[in-house]
Amino acid sequence: MKGIINYGSFVSIAQLTDIHLFADIERSLVGIPTEFSFQEVLMKIKRTLPQIDLLMLTGDLTQDGSIASYERLSQSLNNFGIHSYCLAGNHDDLSVMQTYLPNEYVHLSRSLDVGKWRILLLSSVVEGAVHGYLSGAELSYLENNLNAYPDRPTLIAFHHPAVPLGSEWIDGICLENQDEFWAICDRHPQVEVVLNGHAHQEFDEIYETPHNSVRCLVTPSTCIQFQPQNPKFQIDSQPPGFRHLRLYPNGTMETEVHRLKVGSFQPDLAAVGY
Repeated sequence: MKGIINYGSFVSIAQLTDIHLFADIERSLVGIPTEFSFQEVLMKIKRTLPQIDLLMLTGDLTQDGSIASYERLSQSLNNFGIHSYCLAGNHDDLSVMQTYLPNEYVHLSRSLDVGKWRILLLSSVVEGAVHGYLSGAELSYLENNLNAYPDRPTLIAFHHPAVPLGSEWIDGICLENQDEFWAICDRHPQVEVVLNGHAHQEFDEIYETPHNSVRCLVTPSTCIQFQPQNPKFQIDSQPPGFRHLRLYPNGTMETEVHRLKVGSFQPDLAAVGY
C-alpha cells in the first residue's frame, strides 16, 4: 500500500496470528486442524465486522515452513479480497515465505500509512530459536522511522511479546531485548500501540515508560490456545479467535477479541508440547 490512504471515521484492522498451517491440509496441531480453524476465523471476520480495511498476520503463519502451506495461505487471503500485511514468526521460513506468499492482496511491507496512523512491522525472529530478539538493524530502522514521522500516532507490530505476560514458561521465550526496545519507545511519544502474537492468549495492558504510556496487545491464535498465568506449559480450552482494532484520527484506539463458538475446535488438553 503506497502513500497515505484516507479512511472513514476510523481504520478497521483484523489481526490474525499463530495460524500454524501444514503442507497437508488435514494435519492437526494438538488436536485442532489448523487449516479449518483458520478458515472459520476468516468467515467469522466477514460475519462480524461490517468494515474491514486491512488484515494483519503477526507470525507463525505455518508450522512447517512448507511451500504448500504458504501457497494455500496466499490463495486464501487473495480470495478474501482485503489487503493483508504479514510478518514472520519463529515457525516460519522467511525465504520460502518471501517467495510464495505475496500476491495482489498479500504484502510483506515494512511500514504503511493508514489514515492518520503509521504502522511499522518489525522482525523479532532469531533463526533456529524460539525466543525473539530485535537486531541492531531492526532497532535502527525503528528509531529512524520514528524520527522521520514524529507527528503520526504509531502502531508497532512484531511476533514476540514485548512485556512479561505473567507466565514463566512463555515469558522465557518472548522478546529478549525488551529494555532496548522500550528505551526507543520512551524517546518517541507518538508510539501508541505495540501488537504481538506468539503467546496464543489474550493480553491487554498499558506499559509505562518514564515518558510514555503504550497499549500492549497480544492476540489469541487461530488454532490452539495457551493457558494464561500458568508457570508451566498448558493448553487452554478457549476457542480460536482474532483481534479487531479501530484506529481513530486523534490517535486513540479501541480493540476487542472475538472468538469462535465455545466448544468448537476442541484441543487435546493432555498435550505437553506443540
